[in-house]
Amino acid sequence: MKDNPITVGLDDARFRFEDPSKKTTLIAVVCQGTRMVRVLKEKITIDGNDSTQIIVRLVKQVEKHVQYILMDTITFGGFNISDLDVIYQETGKPIITVSEKEVDLDAVKRALLLKFPDTFAKKLRLIQNAGNLYDIAVKTAGGWSTVHVHLKGVDIEEARELLQKISVDAKLPECIRMAHIIGKAF
Repeated sequence: MKDNPITVGLDDARFRFEDPSKKTTLIAVVCQGTRMVRVLKEKITIDGNDSTQIIVRLVKQVEKHVQYILMDTITFGGFNISDLDVIYQETGKPIITVSEKEVDLDAVKRALLLKFPDTFAKKLRLIQNAGNLYDIAVKTAGGWSTVHVHLKGVDIEEARELLQKISVDAKLPECIRMAHIIGKAF
């Protein structure tokens, strides 16, 4: 792995479920190592089903340079759940989703069933197809922290090495952390 791997980090902007547009912004920050080199954005539907296609479209704009896709979990804009298999197949880029908190799958299932009774099975299948969640300890300026990750096209050791290289001030990798900060501005 290069000293300054090129990554794209994805996170959604703040949104309100009652927003009449039913849209929010998905932010993509490209970093070389921990240095931001480009920002992209595109609208996604709140609680929709378009995040997968939007992520593929954003990554394709920078695919010549990007080596890894990093995502703040697999859900954006509420329960707009990304299909990691499709993203990996369409881009050929390894994917690491990062969650700061442990996922309570039972609570997620209850929320999905309540909010999406007609598409519950499809949305749940996307979560299950993301695979196992792994814990990775990362040492940052603040000490050791644990993040929970899904992996596609990358093994746990490579993911651990990458996260250690690009997580500096917080347990979130810099590309995701920057996307999160930019998303707060919208």
